[in-house]
Parts: sequence; C-alpha cells; structure tokens
Amino acid sequence: MSNKKTSSAVKFLTILIVSLGILTVMLLILRKDMKTLEIKRSLGGMFDSFDVKFGQEGIAEVSEIYQTEDEIVHVIFRSVKEGTTSFTLTCSNKGRDRDSILATGLLLLYWFRKGRRMAFFSYKCILDFGLSVFFLIQSLVLIGAVVYDRIHPELQIRGEHFFRLTSFSMTLLVLLSFPVLFIFSLFLSASNISLIRKEGSGFSNMLGILLSGLLMAGIGVSAYLLINSPGTLDYSPQETILVVVRNITAAVFFYFECHLFSTFLFCQMAGRHKPAFDKDYLIILGCGIREDGTLYPLLQGRADRAIAFYRAQLEKTGRKAFFVPSGGQGPDECMPEGEAIRNYLISQGIPEEQIIPETKSVNTLQNMKFSQEIIRANAALTEQPDAEDPVIAFSTTNYHVFRAGILAADLGMNVDGMGAKTKWYFWPNALIREFVGMLVREWKLHLSLLIVIATLSVFSANLQWLFELF
Repeated sequence: MSNKKTSSAVKFLTILIVSLGILTVMLLILRKDMKTLEIKRSLGGMFDSFDVKFGQEGIAEVSEIYQTEDEIVHVIFRSVKEGTTSFTLTCSNKGRDRDSILATGLLLLYWFRKGRRMAFFSYKCILDFGLSVFFLIQSLVLIGAVVYDRIHPELQIRGEHFFRLTSFSMTLLVLLSFPVLFIFSLFLSASNISLIRKEGSGFSNMLGILLSGLLMAGIGVSAYLLINSPGTLDYSPQETILVVVRNITAAVFFYFECHLFSTFLFCQMAGRHKPAFDKDYLIILGCGIREDGTLYPLLQGRADRAIAFYRAQLEKTGRKAFFVPSGGQGPDECMPEGEAIRNYLISQGIPEEQIIPETKSVNTLQNMKFSQEIIRANAALTEQPDAEDPVIAFSTTNYHVFRAGILAADLGMNVDGMGAKTKWYFWPNALIREFVGMLVREWKLHLSLLIVIATLSVFSANLQWLFELF
C-alpha cells in the first residue's frame, strides 16, 4: 500500500517537473531570443525563423540573415542614412511547443503501457491513459497548425503563439466532441429514465441525467466563451481575463472528458475480461438479498458467473477451486449474504466442502480483506503447495470489476476478476457511480493536476504580456 502511494507520488512529481521544466526552458529560450543581439552571436541552438526590428526606422535595413552550422547567427545590414540605432533579433522554432506536448503525451503513454503490464487493476492505468489522450490530442492539433503555417508563411505565426494555440485547441476539441457527447448524453438519459421507471427515482438512479446536463452545459459555456473571446493569437490586456476564463474552462472540461473516456474504457475491458483457468479460490462479492434469504438477480448473476468458471476450469484442467461467498448481514436481511450465496451454490450442485463463506464484511474492501484472511487460513490448513500466494479470482457485476480489483490490489492480493452481465439500462448509471467513486478516492491527485493545468492555462493566456516585461 505504501509502495503504491510512493510510486503515485513519484509519478505525479515527475509529470509536474517535466511539464514545468519544458515550459521554463522554452520561456528562457524565447526570452533570450528577444534580447538585442550583436551582428554575430552564438545562440546555443538552431532556429528556423528570424525577424529584425530597428529601434529607429529609416537608418538601416537588413540585407541578409543566416545561421551557420556552428550555431552563430549572422545579421548583415547596410546603412541608409547617418545616425545610431539598435535592433532586436527574434529567433524561434515553431515546432518546439508542439514537440514538448507530444513528448509529455508519449511519456505518459509509455507509463500507461508499462503500468498495465505490471498491474491491470490499478488506478494509474486510467490516469496515465487519460492524461496521454489529453496531451497527445493537443499535440495533433498543434502539428496541424504547424503544417498550416508552413503552407501559409505569410501568417507570420511567432513561436509564442503556439503556447496560446495549446489552450485554444482544447476549446476547439471540446466543441468538436459535441456530436459524440450529445449521443452519449441521450443514451445516458434514456437508460436513466428506464432505470427510474423500474427501480425508483432515488438520487443514485439519476446520475446519468445529471452528468448529461453537466456535459451539455460545459459545451454551451465553452461555445459562449469562444464566440465572445478575442482572436487566438493577439489580444489586448483588457481582454486577457476572458481568455484566461476560456482557457481554464476548456482545460478542466477536456481533462474530465478524457478521464471519463478512460474510466469507461477500462471498466468495459475489465468487465469483459476472461481469467485463465488456474484459480485456487473464487470470491463472490455480495450485494444484498431478499427478505426470505434468496438472491436478487444481480447477486445471482455474480454467483452464476463464478459457477460457470468453476465448471469450465474443472472440465479443461481438472483443477477444483474453493468458493468464498462474501457478505455480512444487513439490518433488513434474515441472514448474512455469504450464507445466502452458499445455499444457492449448494442448490446448483457445488460440493459443500468446496465452499468457505465469509459473513462479516459490509463493503467491497472488507469483502476482499476478510476473504483473504479466510483463504490464507484454509490454504495453510489444507497444506496447499502455494499456501503463501494462492491464485484468486473474484466474481462481481461487469461494471464493478475494475474498482473491486483496485481495492484488492491495495491489499496486496494476487487477484483476477470476472464480470457478470447486467441489464442494459442499469450499467450506464452504475459506471457513472464507479467513475465518481474513483474520482473521490483520488481527489487530492486530481485537484493537484487541475491546479497545474489551470496554472498553465493562465500562463498561456498571459504569455505575450510576459514577453513585453523582458
């Protein structure tokens, strides 16, 4: 547990240092570019764009500007009339901002790929993939801007413009995602209406409608700010506040949009996952029983999924697994959920000696923790060769597999997961609950990232005025 927290902290600090380091280096380079240069000057790098401005017009004019392989810039000018003047030489690389964002996205994507190989049930998979999409999509927009600038050099897009294009690209991406979000919102609302008709109008059954409203409101606010904000490249100091608000709104909305997509993707992948036939124990997570002790369809689906896996493994490998039905007794239940599941397993032909019920847990984390204790005790008692590290799988509903796996991983368990199907109108709202639950679980991390993103948005919007201070 502590190692995982340390790893997450190190990763976050690395992302922060890399992002701020890249921005600092680019700012220093661009600041250096804005200084008054002599006729020959080594800039410590190669540039592809030069612009000369004289302090007093009409005294001199530039004949030629070129840079040699030793990184020295040569400015050749001829006198037009007598007098003294100074000149500034602006040098820039138009692709540098794009490359830095692309590098950040690729770095996060590498971490995602590496982390997924190491541990599928880890929140860093969702975080790394979401941030990878966040940065990589921005880089693709900026690559398009660079290509357009190459085709139309008369636009004279300066290097610092690409900073502001980064924020503008997020606003554009938010608006371009409207068709997908609109269809997604309609589906969420339709599923919620069906859920409310069948299950009642509790707050938890209206999450899909609420999220749909927030998504459409975010699109509307982004469109309003874009229409009423100044151009993407040049604006006055009085217009900066509106640009800052637009940048922060788009950045935060796009961040959550990427994270929502990443969460749904991984929950779907986990729900469809098929474990290997090498399991010693099968944990069945409880979720409520009827007054007479029989199982609701949701819990019965979890038990049936575990039974199907047990029989398939037995047929293919001859390996018998122990069942650990897990769940305590609620205030309105006649028996512990673990006992109710045990009775159902026996009624389905599972040998009683292969069932070890857990009857104290009241939530998913306790399901895993108490089941782990029972498994270790049983493994030691039966003198199994892998008693210290038994191979475990758990069965739950498809939308719940990923978060349950994260909780098990927090306990250091070697687990795999399988998901039981649920009704079409139920899983969208359930997935939103999982999304909100994981956001709340890592709220400090998300708050830190949003502060960084908002800071970069403010920096981007005010960049042209920062340059004028140097």
